[in-house]
Amino acid sequence: MSYRTAAILSIILLNACSLGDNEAPPPKLFEDQRQALDKAKGVSAMQLEEAEKQRKAIEQQAQ
Repeated sequence: MSYRTAAILSIILLNACSLGDNEAPPPKLFEDQRQALDKAKGVSAMQLEEAEKQRKAIEQQAQ
Protein backbone atom coordinates (compact mmCIF):
# COMPACT_ATOMS: atom_id res chain seq x y z
CA MET A 1 0.00 0.00 0.00
CA SER A 2 1.42 3.35 -0.96
CA TYR A 3 1.61 6.37 1.28
CA ARG A 4 -1.06 8.14 -0.76
CA THR A 5 -3.51 5.29 -0.30
CA ALA A 6 -2.79 5.15 3.43
CA ALA A 7 -3.23 8.92 3.74
CA ILE A 8 -6.53 8.88 1.83
CA LEU A 9 -7.85 5.98 3.92
CA SER A 10 -6.82 7.80 7.11
CA ILE A 11 -8.65 10.95 6.05
CA ILE A 12 -11.77 8.96 5.19
CA LEU A 13 -11.61 7.15 8.52
CA LEU A 14 -11.25 10.40 10.47
CA ASN A 15 -14.16 11.96 8.58
CA ALA A 16 -16.33 8.93 9.26
CA CYS A 17 -15.57 9.12 12.98
CA SER A 18 -16.43 12.80 13.19
CA LEU A 19 -19.91 12.28 11.70
CA GLY A 20 -21.14 11.00 15.06
CA ASP A 21 -20.72 14.48 16.55
CA ASN A 22 -23.88 15.70 14.80
CA GLU A 23 -26.15 13.10 16.38
CA ALA A 24 -28.75 13.85 19.02
CA PRO A 25 -27.42 14.43 22.54
CA PRO A 26 -27.35 11.36 24.76
CA PRO A 27 -30.47 10.75 26.83
CA LYS A 28 -30.51 12.14 30.32
CA LEU A 29 -30.35 9.01 32.40
CA PHE A 30 -31.84 8.99 35.86
CA GLU A 31 -32.90 12.64 35.58
CA ASP A 32 -35.93 12.07 37.83
CA GLN A 33 -33.80 10.36 40.46
CA ARG A 34 -31.24 13.17 40.38
CA GLN A 35 -33.96 15.76 40.85
CA ALA A 36 -35.41 13.81 43.77
CA LEU A 37 -31.97 13.55 45.36
CA ASP A 38 -31.35 17.28 44.98
CA LYS A 39 -34.75 17.99 46.50
CA ALA A 40 -33.99 15.66 49.42
CA LYS A 41 -30.68 17.43 50.01
CA GLY A 42 -32.53 20.74 50.15
CA VAL A 43 -35.02 19.36 52.68
CA SER A 44 -32.18 18.01 54.78
CA ALA A 45 -30.52 21.41 54.84
CA MET A 46 -33.79 23.04 55.91
CA GLN A 47 -34.20 20.48 58.70
CA LEU A 48 -30.71 21.20 59.96
CA GLU A 49 -31.43 24.93 60.01
CA GLU A 50 -34.68 24.42 61.90
CA ALA A 51 -33.00 22.10 64.40
CA GLU A 52 -30.32 24.72 65.00
CA LYS A 53 -32.99 27.39 65.58
CA GLN A 54 -34.80 25.14 68.05
CA ARG A 55 -31.56 24.38 69.88
CA LYS A 56 -30.80 28.08 70.22
CA ALA A 57 -34.34 28.80 71.40
CA ILE A 58 -34.07 26.06 74.06
CA GLU A 59 -30.71 27.41 75.21
CA GLN A 60 -32.15 30.93 75.53
CA GLN A 61 -35.11 29.67 77.56
CA ALA A 62 -32.81 27.70 79.85
CA GLN A 63 -30.84 30.80 80.75
